[in-house]
Amino acid sequence: MKYQITRGRLLATSMIVGVATLAGFAANAQTAAAPAQDDNSVEAVVVTGSLLRRTDTATPSPVTVQTQESLKAQGITTVADAIRSLSADNSGSVPAAFGNGFAAGSTGVALRGLTVNSTLVLIDGLRNASYPLADDGQRSFVDLNSIPFNAVERIETLKDGASSLYGADAIGGVVNIIMKSNYQGMGADLSVGTSQHGGGDQYRFNGDIGHGDLDTDKYNVYFDVEYQLDKRIRIDQRGYPFNTFDLSGIPGGTNDNPGAGGSTFYGQIKRATMGTPGDISTGVALAGELWAPLRTCASDSPLTTSAGGSYCAQNTALFGDVQPKQERVAAYGRFTVKPNDNFQAYLSTSFVQSKTSTTGAPRTVSSSTPHNLSNIVLPALLSNGQLNPNNPFAAQGYDALIRYRFSDIANSANYTNRMLRLTGGVEGSAADWNYRANVVIAHGWLESVNYGFISYNALIDAVKNGTYNFVDPSKNSQAVRDALAPPLAKTSTSDLDSINFQASRDVFNLPGGPAQLGIGGEFRYEAVNDPALNPVNDAQGLGNARTIGNRTVASAFAELGMPVLDNLEVNVSGRYDHYSDFGGNLSPKIGVKYTPIKTVALRATVSKGFRAPSFSESGDSASQGFTNFSFANYPDFVTAHGGSEYTKTYSLSNITAANPDLKPEKSTSYTFGAVWAPTRSFSISLDYYHIKKNDVIAQASSGDAIAAYYAGEAIPAGYTVIADLPDPDAPSALPRILSVASPYINADSLRTSGMDLNVQNTMYLPADIKWTSNLDATVLFDFKYTQGGTTYNYVGKQAPYVLSSGAGTPKYRASWSNTFTRGPFTTTGTLNYVSGLRSIDESYVGDQTCLYGDADFKCHTKDFISVDLTGGYDVNDHTTVYADVLNLFDVGPMFNPANYAAVNWNPTYSQSGAVGRYFRVGVRLKY
Repeated sequence: MKYQITRGRLLATSMIVGVATLAGFAANAQTAAAPAQDDNSVEAVVVTGSLLRRTDTATPSPVTVQTQESLKAQGITTVADAIRSLSADNSGSVPAAFGNGFAAGSTGVALRGLTVNSTLVLIDGLRNASYPLADDGQRSFVDLNSIPFNAVERIETLKDGASSLYGADAIGGVVNIIMKSNYQGMGADLSVGTSQHGGGDQYRFNGDIGHGDLDTDKYNVYFDVEYQLDKRIRIDQRGYPFNTFDLSGIPGGTNDNPGAGGSTFYGQIKRATMGTPGDISTGVALAGELWAPLRTCASDSPLTTSAGGSYCAQNTALFGDVQPKQERVAAYGRFTVKPNDNFQAYLSTSFVQSKTSTTGAPRTVSSSTPHNLSNIVLPALLSNGQLNPNNPFAAQGYDALIRYRFSDIANSANYTNRMLRLTGGVEGSAADWNYRANVVIAHGWLESVNYGFISYNALIDAVKNGTYNFVDPSKNSQAVRDALAPPLAKTSTSDLDSINFQASRDVFNLPGGPAQLGIGGEFRYEAVNDPALNPVNDAQGLGNARTIGNRTVASAFAELGMPVLDNLEVNVSGRYDHYSDFGGNLSPKIGVKYTPIKTVALRATVSKGFRAPSFSESGDSASQGFTNFSFANYPDFVTAHGGSEYTKTYSLSNITAANPDLKPEKSTSYTFGAVWAPTRSFSISLDYYHIKKNDVIAQASSGDAIAAYYAGEAIPAGYTVIADLPDPDAPSALPRILSVASPYINADSLRTSGMDLNVQNTMYLPADIKWTSNLDATVLFDFKYTQGGTTYNYVGKQAPYVLSSGAGTPKYRASWSNTFTRGPFTTTGTLNYVSGLRSIDESYVGDQTCLYGDADFKCHTKDFISVDLTGGYDVNDHTTVYADVLNLFDVGPMFNPANYAAVNWNPTYSQSGAVGRYFRVGVRLKY
């Protein structure tokens, strides 16, 4: 591992060591024992979203708590699954199943649908290094796979803006993962699982040990190890319509498998000449020529005839994954000492390695980017003057326009992400102050290796020299294949070093009790180095992304909690951050909690937030990605091309360049809610939220540029539209768009609002059955994005389509779990609900035309409802056996042909439907 030393890193590390030493010295100087607490007293704690210690954990801001026990009861085995199960997670989250995305191999959360870069993920209240690859080449985020699951004590999710205490990125909310700190005992958890429909076998082991009680032994040492292997599920292990691009059997559906003029293993050719003599990329078909296979069709790819000619009908969807193979190893350790009641110190470290392997359809000879080979030909004569044996028309003196997919060169990728994190800190009390100081040194490095991308230079040489056998690829040597498709590898890194200090104390008395003041400061260094995988643009069909940058951030923050009356609490906080690359920002917040009667609490907050431009958006960066584009909205274009292969849904290139003049995003958030808790075992909360972002950083919406191009109008300012080469079957017709390019801009605004409902209940039923129920639900009222004076409302639509995996913005999400316990038996049923989507996006298409299919297609994705059932039996005090049935009723996924992250389903919200009914059995040991 190469560890880069910079002036910023050196300064940060020096400050960390110095301040931590001073804090420890100050703490040890205060040795007097704290007064003994009354047996009925409640311990004061610090909850997420506050610096202040309090006995009442219900703050003015809504916080959801998931404990390790409740997560295991639901069959959840990773931090990613735990957080992404929240109903507040919405549009822009990153699913692990999106193996072809920019951030392949990772998972991210997007509270309130504000994308992964507007949700701050903390570990024990401290930041972590981001994933080395940015989502869509733009948005930085913390990979949830990089956090050990078994070492987690609980997860606290603050569903409110929190920049006033945590700084940038906390616009949508904060996820704070609390690790175990005083665990005693020894445990192990071993399980195996498999899908009813094949594939996806899982093997999992967790083991941890803890010794020493902080209160009696004055120390605690804890160590955890984890291993999990989830095997691949192939597309061909699932049935119709999730295993094919041919949906012509569905009203309004289309066949997007290769047709006449498409690329298959068997090739397609037609007689042609070179538009520019000697340039094999400038093929022009002879008038009236029809496509024909280059070699004999196989039995599973029958010879088929259409208006454009004959071809071997091949289903190219079968080469992909339903679920990529993932293997994860993690270790976590923590040592804590507490010499007296006024001081404790800790040191912890974690290492997580996650390997993800993806597969896809083999590449084609006629890719259009970065070098446009849409009209490549096999020349009649090779470079040595001999007739070309790959060209059936060579003896006639004609070149052969070719479409071809390389059957002997597999397409796959391996991503190995490693995260090493070291933290240390002290906390205690001195001179009436409660204080806490922490340091973080985190380094992530991701090794990416891609196989199967065709080298442009090698391909041109192979075609001209005849070294690659297109007619019988089995005769190609491995050396020829390796030369044509050399592995592409890079190592991307991400770093975060920080020091954080905070303190609080009572400052004056009010009628409701003492007011508390909290103050703090933070200094951190951030860096990302993600080189381009295709730096010289030699690999055909590969979208490129490059991000390089580093900066320092200095911050100061404060909070004042005032119990104005016995039933009225006012909380005021603010934070100032200064970034070395763009300047400073002040984020204030005020919260109020009013308890008119003991069982009812009313709460409200108003806050300002911000998000600093990421290195991808404003640094030395650029990105190129692809989205599916359908001509359903342009029937005249299809008619002009005679409905040729050229007019099928294809990958449209979107190119975005960094903009150093970007301003930070600014937000204003409001929340208002009520909590009713008539008993200690029952509570219900209802919270309304409203968030408005200004100066939203985004790529200028491509819809206007696309519409202008096909209407023959001037392209709007700021856009660059590059046309593809002419259609070989209709060379005089308007070419389709190859790419749309624009820089990142500060768009007008984004506004979203909605409501969260949470109901918790614990009661005893007859026969001594304990019932614990938890309902978590969210409804979106609006999600409006305004750019250039035009406002788009994304609620209930598959929009914004170009965001992350194109999953859309569902109006409703809910999760309802019910646990029943009687003696040694425990069973939990969890219902998960996501509302359906209309497959439209006006900002992408230009109107409400469906993103897929023609006018007869039902342009709506159904609701997704699944039920998970888990159960356990305590054999004795030390042994529990358990069994899980996930997706109990084997419901299928959301049918969503427009989604480009999977084959006709939406993996962000319904991946468990594609996996199908899943069985897991295991045993837990505890001593």
